[in-house]
Amino acid sequence: MVSRRDVLVGLGAGAGVAALSIGGFAWREVGGAPPYEFGKIGVPANGMAGSDLQCTAGSITPLQPEGPFFAPHTPERRDIRDAGISTGVLVLAGRVVDPQCRPIAGAVLDFWQTDHDGVYDNQGYRYRGHQYTDAEGRFELVTVRPHAYTAIGVFRTPHIHVKVQGRDTGLLTTQLYLPDAEETNRRDRGYQRSLLVVYAGQDGAARRATFDFVLPRLTARL
Repeated sequence: MVSRRDVLVGLGAGAGVAALSIGGFAWREVGGAPPYEFGKIGVPANGMAGSDLQCTAGSITPLQPEGPFFAPHTPERRDIRDAGISTGVLVLAGRVVDPQCRPIAGAVLDFWQTDHDGVYDNQGYRYRGHQYTDAEGRFELVTVRPHAYTAIGVFRTPHIHVKVQGRDTGLLTTQLYLPDAEETNRRDRGYQRSLLVVYAGQDGAARRATFDFVLPRLTARL
């Protein structure tokens, strides 16, 4: 059972944020072997053709806490929906780049979120999966719109968790938010405006959105 303390840490309360932010950069080292292969090049994310790069030179994507629901060793896949789900589809696409807006090929992105009812799968890998950026640093996630929920009296607006890391970067652990969830975003003290995805229209039954992750490159291993 998830405790109230676990949920508060997931929201970024107090000193837990600093501990998770610092500890996150050791993802490769914890437990010996890294959970995933770094540097593997993903298949081309052709759905991103013609999209505008959102990177602003010198910017770094903000860190947010991992929360209590992360599970390592997820399946490698771009589509994390339940089989047969065709409503409420959200396609999130973008790039992983460095602070000079140069693409990072072969970066791993590990996504996890609630289902459309606001429930995490803590026994299996529903709505969980990892993938690799292609040669141009692009990724594409096919999922459903996550749902708001309350756990142990703590409210969360719809959000998508993600860990992102390249061969020569630190680990970014953060959360993404939805721009049309204004009312619930205001109620969530973990919400951060700079982590809003940008809606990019409709593709059939799917809502399209974009977000670019900006990661600092490591000059030397610690």
